[in-house]
Amino acid sequence: MSTELELKFALPEAFLSQLISLLPQLGETVAADSASLLNAYFDTTDRWFRRHDMGLRSRQKRGSFEQTLKLAGRQHGAMQLRPEYNLPCSSVVPQLSAFDSGVWPEGTDVARLQQQLTELFRTDFQRHSWLLQCEDGSQIELVYDSGEVRAEQQREAIAELELEFVSGKPGQLFVLARQLLNALPLRSGYLSKAARGYMLAAGSVVSLTQNSANTLAAQLKALQQAEMVYDRTGNDKALSAAADAMLQLQALLLQQHQQQAAALAAPLAQQLAQQQYVFDLPAYNLLLLQLTQLLYLQMQE
Repeated sequence: MSTELELKFALPEAFLSQLISLLPQLGETVAADSASLLNAYFDTTDRWFRRHDMGLRSRQKRGSFEQTLKLAGRQHGAMQLRPEYNLPCSSVVPQLSAFDSGVWPEGTDVARLQQQLTELFRTDFQRHSWLLQCEDGSQIELVYDSGEVRAEQQREAIAELELEFVSGKPGQLFVLARQLLNALPLRSGYLSKAARGYMLAAGSVVSLTQNSANTLAAQLKALQQAEMVYDRTGNDKALSAAADAMLQLQALLLQQHQQQAAALAAPLAQQLAQQQYVFDLPAYNLLLLQLTQLLYLQMQE
């Protein structure tokens, strides 16, 4: 089992060449690769894996298949922290019996699950990757994916940049992300490829949900959910919800003596209250990165 620590951002493909030109400023490129990845996601008709906050995927790369089982994890801002198991497989259909029996919830009938598997959607893309070694010796992998999510006749474009911690000091992940945010029009990623695929497959209509917890993690989630709803529906209520979440975040940051982050939140809250679109502003995405790093540090305490 491995646990990924990664930051996800949206970045239009038009900026790929600019990203590549920035690499020498970020560190030494010790490895680079480019490959087509064909990915199929599976579940049962009653969404057993989704209900258990698990994900099941097979991937074809250069003619070989790999299957991945992702377990429940945590997401804050652009950060995703999720345990996963990766094993070779012989075809596009995963073989559940190959995974260790300890990964399944107690009482799971694995053989029955195997019989009920059905392909829900695909995420096929071209992946460019670079393994960077930073000045302090830490290694971070940069991955850029361009392609599409496809569920029957429904399609959405993929244009994403991922920064994954490999070795050394995890803090370098955030240092690198800050450098990139100051140079490129990155937007913090909220929906993973898999989450977008599930939405397409289900024909889901996104909507705002009530948030009762007044914590940094809960308000950050509420803020990004409002951002997603507005981007997908144009519903002005989402901007009001984002303004409320931003005000709560500002107050919480002041309580935790995070004056710098609170100072970033204040004008953004005012702009959102005036129904202004802020989600593509550098200040907004830098704030989300600061919140993500703060939550990560709190998780380590």
